[in-house]
Amino acid sequence: MKIIKSLQNSHFKKLKKLSNNKFNKKEREFIIEGVKEIALAVDSDIKIRKIYFRNEKPMEFDISISKEIEIFYLNKKLFDLLTYRNSSSKVIAVADKKSYSLDDIYFKKKSILLILENIEKPGNLGAILRTADGMSVSGIIIIDSKINIYNSNVIRSSVGSVFNIPIIKTNKDRAIEFLVQNKFNLYNTIISKNSQNYLDIDYSGNIAVAFGSENQGLSKNWRLNEAKEICIEMSGKNDSFNLSVSVGIVLSEIVRQTK
Repeated sequence: MKIIKSLQNSHFKKLKKLSNNKFNKKEREFIIEGVKEIALAVDSDIKIRKIYFRNEKPMEFDISISKEIEIFYLNKKLFDLLTYRNSSSKVIAVADKKSYSLDDIYFKKKSILLILENIEKPGNLGAILRTADGMSVSGIIIIDSKINIYNSNVIRSSVGSVFNIPIIKTNKDRAIEFLVQNKFNLYNTIISKNSQNYLDIDYSGNIAVAFGSENQGLSKNWRLNEAKEICIEMSGKNDSFNLSVSVGIVLSEIVRQTK
């Protein structure tokens, strides 16, 4: 049994760096916190390298662990320095990051793609991933964003859904080329004189819906494409929803029409 008790231990130092979202952006590995999230990662063929338990005794662990995976035990003090859910987390894993290309998008009889331009907030991305996973979105294309999809806030707020959907970071031109080649009908969510209520649209064929950043919406650069413009009409005093809420509202109508 490999027990880690010291702040100076090399494993702990590496874990501490990986738990820093600024540092881990450039790393090939990342940390997964929680049994459910680790199980989803394993089911999605994420390569688990090491597992660290929060105590010095074995715990029940229903996930099948390969013999290649190293097992360690961290005392509670060290473990809690690495996690956000101190009271509930009992295990963390170190895993390899997985990258996708547009060719990895799985096409269904009717495919739905999300386009996210300049998304900034990890918590919003995580919430969007959770919603997209629940509505069987085929893939998410991220345009012109520096966001780290393996940020701990993304993983935590997605409740592991980040592992279930292909997420591709690319530029506008490559994304548009892909959508045209695969005959997607593109809808830009924006308030303009040409916008139609999202409820008045017939979402037939393969659908791609584009959402802009939390603060600025879709850029003029992205809007230079042939797409229908849709919006959610507000009835209260506020003029917009949170980005993840807007995504959920529009997706629910698209999915409703497919049933």
